[in-house]
Amino acid sequence: MKSAHASTRDLAWAVQQSAKKAGERSPSVRGADWRTATVTAVAATTVTADGVVCRRMDTYTMPLVGDVAVISQSSNGNWIALGRLSSGDPGWTTATLGTGYTQGNTSSQGNNNGPIRYRRVIHQGGWWMEWDGGATRATGAQTSNILSAALTSTFRPAARASFVIARNATSITGVANTTSVVHSLKCDFDTDGTVQLVSATAGDTETNWFSLKGIRYPLS
Repeated sequence: MKSAHASTRDLAWAVQQSAKKAGERSPSVRGADWRTATVTAVAATTVTADGVVCRRMDTYTMPLVGDVAVISQSSNGNWIALGRLSSGDPGWTTATLGTGYTQGNTSSQGNNNGPIRYRRVIHQGGWWMEWDGGATRATGAQTSNILSAALTSTFRPAARASFVIARNATSITGVANTTSVVHSLKCDFDTDGTVQLVSATAGDTETNWFSLKGIRYPLS
């Protein structure tokens, strides 16, 4: 049979352990806490990650379901989402071109600009699209979409993005001093996922090669 002293000691230990566990669960006791969590739902100003609704930091833009984000809890129990963790270099996707277009390389096609490829990157807190490379175009090839199929919605801009791009130089018959004067054309990256060449037939010689190297535009 335990003595009164031993029973009191055991009770004190039990109370101590109970208080410790309560403190471990209470942010007001343990202070701020952060961890990583997977985003399962996205709202206007919040994300839900591992069942916790978190207010997004202003710098955490364009969240996506599946993001691995850093979430933190303040001492009063409020949760915030600090932002997504880097998934490393997103890598380039080599485009599949439409009929009449041949991927560039570094020796004979696309003015040696390399193959046309694209990627989506985060820049200044938002998603941007980047393009690289060039292609050779057969005379008479359609210009409504240089790709074999439209880009998926993830890679489409919110509004048309138009650029002046390089092409093979040509002259204009009947116009004085126009030798090799045409050396560019317009390229539209449309909201439907197509990439269109505009005025590809301008000049005495149609566009036989063009380059998308260095093009970048926001996706929102």
